[in-house]
Amino acid sequence: MPRNLDENRRRKRQRKYLAAFWWYTAAVKCAIDWTYLRREGEESGAQRITRHLRSRPSVCRNHYRMNPSNIRILCDELKARGLECKGDVIIEECVAMFLQMLGHGDTMRNLAEDFQHSEETVWRYIHLVMSAVKRMQRDYIKLPGPDAPVHPKLRQGTEYYAFKDALGAIDGTHIPAFPDSHEEFKERWRNRKGNVTQNVMAAVDFDGRFVAVLAGWEGSGHDSLILRKALEQGFTVPEGRYYLVDSGYANTHQFVSPYRGMLYHLASFRQRRMENRYKNGEELFNHRHAQLRNVVEKAFGILKGRFRLLQDMHPYKYEFQIDNVLACCVIHNFLIEHPNFDVTYIQKMALVMKVMPPILTVPLPQQVYRPGGQVLGAVMLKEGVS
Repeated sequence: MPRNLDENRRRKRQRKYLAAFWWYTAAVKCAIDWTYLRREGEESGAQRITRHLRSRPSVCRNHYRMNPSNIRILCDELKARGLECKGDVIIEECVAMFLQMLGHGDTMRNLAEDFQHSEETVWRYIHLVMSAVKRMQRDYIKLPGPDAPVHPKLRQGTEYYAFKDALGAIDGTHIPAFPDSHEEFKERWRNRKGNVTQNVMAAVDFDGRFVAVLAGWEGSGHDSLILRKALEQGFTVPEGRYYLVDSGYANTHQFVSPYRGMLYHLASFRQRRMENRYKNGEELFNHRHAQLRNVVEKAFGILKGRFRLLQDMHPYKYEFQIDNVLACCVIHNFLIEHPNFDVTYIQKMALVMKVMPPILTVPLPQQVYRPGGQVLGAVMLKEGVS
């Protein structure tokens, strides 16, 4: 009897083991089959971008930072500049991968998963698109010539007419960076806040368009030094014209800065009572100067908001990091040049040149007189204030 009992227990235990093994095998098989079916059912990268281009414009804006019509125009321009995609990869897909990298800061691994390609394939086509975008740079980032017209916002009315010879504004911004240098040299890329960055100097016209971009400088570099190097490398200002700069730059005939030691920032003027906004002509000059120079800060803000890679750069080769900054500026200008770009951008840029209601009826001069490092425009205004 005990022998039969042990035999029954042994057989029952075997049945349990066999049942457990069967369930485990079935579960593994189902998981494998589900993964296979899921991958077979996933759309290819070409199908993905085709679906997005046919869907609502907001879908493309969320993924690629522009409307479907702009993507098609951009693809045509890149194709005209030699972009070719081979095999089962179409040009729209190549451009979509590139725009998603800039717009969302996606890694090559994420792009490979989204577009169903290997990382090596994604990386290769990203570089092909980058080369074509760099060829667009000479057409979309151009310095104004000596016959550049006065901007309508400066020509109309009297508030800004004193600055009618201004071409735009210049400033610098910091982009996170991963320099290729040895550790002892990386400190040169550390800015005043202690972050490792590249310092990017840009000139922006009053439409928010980048007309010059100098990227790749060490984060510790001073803005005035970078401007001096830019002048040595071909940055030019037409005779009789100038750019607006902040007090970190030297005041010259070509680069007009505000009065030092005087109220300057827009927020400071907003805090004052309307009837006592300006204490003297210098403050009036600084306020008008700040209102116009704000266009470059707005352009940087929109650029970083549209292209998240500029806020969270990946450790690519340093030259490729610089190329990413320039590519973002090229596409930024491309969206300004072509119709149909997003309404949000139009609304933001409309605020840049928004004319404040006149606080004082001050007769502004026809020109801003600025001899030998001393801007006397405010002195001329002083007659209307005092």
